[in-house]
This record gives sequence, C-alpha cells and structure tokens, in this order.
Amino acid sequence: MPDEIILVDRVGKKFHRTHTSAFIHSLRTLACNVLRLRPKETLGKDEFWALRDISFAVQRGECLGLIGPNGAGKTTLLKLIQQEYRPDAGRILSLGSVKSLLRIDSGLQPLFSGRENIYIRCQQMGLGKVATDAKLDEIIAFAELEEAIDAPVKTYSDGMYARLEFSIATSVQADIVLVDEVLAVGDIAFQIRALDRLNQLKLNGAAIVFVSHAEMNVRHVADRCLLLLNGRQIALGHPDALFHAYYESVGYLKNRFLPLGEAVQTVQDSSGELTVRQMRDAEMERGDQTVRTGDSVDWVVEYEAKSEVFDAHLIVHFSNLAGMLVASVDSGLVGRCFRLQAGKGEICMRIPFMSLTPGYYRVAAGFSVNGTWLAYQGCLLELYIVQHEMAAYGGLLVLDARFEQRVPS
Repeated sequence: MPDEIILVDRVGKKFHRTHTSAFIHSLRTLACNVLRLRPKETLGKDEFWALRDISFAVQRGECLGLIGPNGAGKTTLLKLIQQEYRPDAGRILSLGSVKSLLRIDSGLQPLFSGRENIYIRCQQMGLGKVATDAKLDEIIAFAELEEAIDAPVKTYSDGMYARLEFSIATSVQADIVLVDEVLAVGDIAFQIRALDRLNQLKLNGAAIVFVSHAEMNVRHVADRCLLLLNGRQIALGHPDALFHAYYESVGYLKNRFLPLGEAVQTVQDSSGELTVRQMRDAEMERGDQTVRTGDSVDWVVEYEAKSEVFDAHLIVHFSNLAGMLVASVDSGLVGRCFRLQAGKGEICMRIPFMSLTPGYYRVAAGFSVNGTWLAYQGCLLELYIVQHEMAAYGGLLVLDARFEQRVPS
C-alpha cells in the first residue's frame, strides 16, 4: 500500500457572497457538465477564493497540523478532504476510511441517551452489537460519563458532548482522522488523554489532519504543520519554524520588533496635487501577488500629478497583519530622485532579491520631497510570500550575500 494516503494537488475552492451568484454558478456548472466543458477557474462576479493553490501530502502514521488565523481556510480544507465540498481547482486523493470530528453537536442524537448514541454511532461505523458491547465500557470510561451515560445527550454540557463524541469516533481505527477544534471545549486532563489517543492512532498507521489554535495541542501530536493565511499556503514544515512564522506574521512577537518601530503614520495629500493610483506587477496583473523568498519582483507604480514635481523619492512600505512596518524601499537611498511631470505617469521598480520570509504583507507606497509626504496610499497590494519547496527561513528577512571560496596558498 502507498505511504501517501492524502494527496492535495494545487487545490482551490471558491465561494459566493450572494445566493443569486451561487445559483448562476450552479447553472453554469451544470451546463459545463452536460456539454463536457472544463469550468473556468477564474473568479466571477461576487465570488472569492476561500482556498487557492494548496498542495501537500500526508503519509500513513503522520499528523499534519493546520495553523493560521480565523478565516484562513483550515476548516474548508478539512471539508474538502472529507468530500463534503468539491474543489473548484486541482484534485484531492484520499485513500481509505475517513473519521471526521469537525464540529460539536453534529454527530449525536440529542433525545437519545449517551448509551443509545454509542450503539447508533458504532453501527454507523460498521460495528455489530457484539463488537459494540465489547467496546462499550472502554468508550464510557474514556469519556468519563459513567454517571451520566443513561441521561439524554441534550442534557450534556459541551465538554461532556465532545468527550463522548471523540471517544466513540476514535474507538475504531481509521485510515484518515480529521479533527477541528473539538478538543477546545474539554478540560486539560481530557485534552491530554485525547492527544495521547491520537498519537496511538498514528502509531497504528492512521493519517491525521489536525486543526487547533492551541499551540500545545498541535506540538503534542503534529509531525509537520501547514501555515494558511487568507486561503493561501504560506509554508509547510516543522512545527517550531511554522509557529514562529505564524506569530511573526500576525505581530504576536511584537516586543521583538520594537527596534523597528511602528508603521509610519502618513496622510494622503489633502490638496490632491499628487496621487498614487495603484501598484501592479510588470505583467499588468492587479490584485494580490504571490512570490517566493529570494525571487525577483518587478512592480509598476502609477501616479497622477496636477503640476510638475521635482526631486521626488518613491518610498514603498511592507507591513504585516498587525500593521507593523517590517521593511521599506526608498529610491533616495540609491540616489534616484524623480521628476514627475503633470498628468499620469509610471515608475518601474525592481527588487532583485525578495528578502521577506514567508507570510502575508500589505504593500503601501508614496512620494516625498525633502522629507515631506506629497502622496501616500496604504495597501496598494496584498503580498503573499510563500516558502520554497526545498528551503525554510526564520526571522523577518533573508539577507542577500555574495560568496567566494579561497584556498590557502
């Protein structure tokens, strides 16, 4: 049997902001299926990418932790693996049986007792009465519900419900286990027992995809982590490096950034004499940009001036999710000052080595003359720095250097 039991290859998932848009999309998809046409992968009106260009594999006996802020796409990715959703781009391959724990109050019948729910759920998992009888005491003991097992489930607290649901779902070995924050409502003692059980499932050959905001829980069971930000895959690697990158990107490590200072407080020129209109790449693409650390980038800054401006510096700021300035470009530092003629114009900027480490950044730009801002626009571009396949980076920046090896004479 192959070692890779979950394969996610360049997967994307779109959602609709309105019911009308969703209905039109359904009709279009039906027409494409009837006519055997490939559906388009570009965004339509009122659509947005919940996930885009996600690729990874999970082997038997491995746990992949999904980390990132709320809205990053973690639960959507689990539902794609579970086949509750279908991808709009790419493909997902899951080999074997799947056990999912994606939400509280979804797997048990509230009017039945805990004992009755055990028999119902075990039958759904393919166990007969004799096999369920053999596991019954173990399931009840793990959930610590000896005194409440014959009470209706609707009388259970969230913690009791989660303990019972987790105990039932993990009582039978599965090939793939999907877990999404269901341990958050349990106390510390139960969380530790649950994590130990997940590790035991791993040792028995299960592949686990685990979502949690609790770093301790992820570190206890995950072999690797995948960092998602705004539906983009930022980095994939060891939990230590990934949590550090995550905390840096959202400003959690703010105290370490104090020497850098906060983002510059700027105000757009109220007279409107000079305006930064937009920033795009040299290929005329607008919107968000995805590059890798170490890549070169070519951007174009478009402006409009009502009158001629002399000796203008172009300044570009890179800020993280917390709004902290982490890097900047100043044309004046390399002796480039611009004469901006009246009307519309463009300035091309090339960064030969993108030094920022994996994360999500907002790019702002403006013009200054003699230290005074004439124009400034925040968040002209959303920049996703993603990890190279064969490299991992730490810190804020990766420095470009030149090397020479000398042999002693």
